[in-house]
Amino acid sequence: MTTSHIYMFHGYTSNGNDHWFPWLEQNIESNHHIPFKKLNFPDSDHPDVDAWNQCCDQNIKAEDGITLVGHSLGCIQVLHYLEQHDIKNVNVLLISGFDEPIWTLPELDSFTAHPVDYTSILPKVRQVTVISAIDDDSVPYPYTLTLARHLHAKFILMPSGHHFTDTGKDKVLPIALTELENLIK
Repeated sequence: MTTSHIYMFHGYTSNGNDHWFPWLEQNIESNHHIPFKKLNFPDSDHPDVDAWNQCCDQNIKAEDGITLVGHSLGCIQVLHYLEQHDIKNVNVLLISGFDEPIWTLPELDSFTAHPVDYTSILPKVRQVTVISAIDDDSVPYPYTLTLARHLHAKFILMPSGHHFTDTGKDKVLPIALTELENLIK
């Protein structure tokens, strides 16, 4: 089952044109001819849950068979989107994510104020892969591992990569492309 559309959820202090997001978009659209939309959430330096939810509602066509890709804070936003919409057969790729308050970023606690309802989310998901790096100091990998366990996901722990946002070294992320291609087959 191929996906109809792919949506990219960026994280805190980021936007859709940062990091490896444009590279991933270019590879997917040219090699697989699947529409890839990079969301641009409002005021990512001071993110607001309601504003981000509204942005999703305005920019994502809630349909079965879509693929959602999240990075960092974008991962919990993917989960919020899944909770709020009646869709199924959704592929999910989450990178350096979390689903609970993390000590490194207390300013993002509003996004985890309400526990994720996995009983609502799991039936909607077709496949899910979660990726982290052992040396991630923004979202320590045990948080991402917990997220993966809650989603019954395939979990990949990279030996390095930090938060996959290293300036100058973050323009490509081959593991993300490989895993996304596996999801959309």
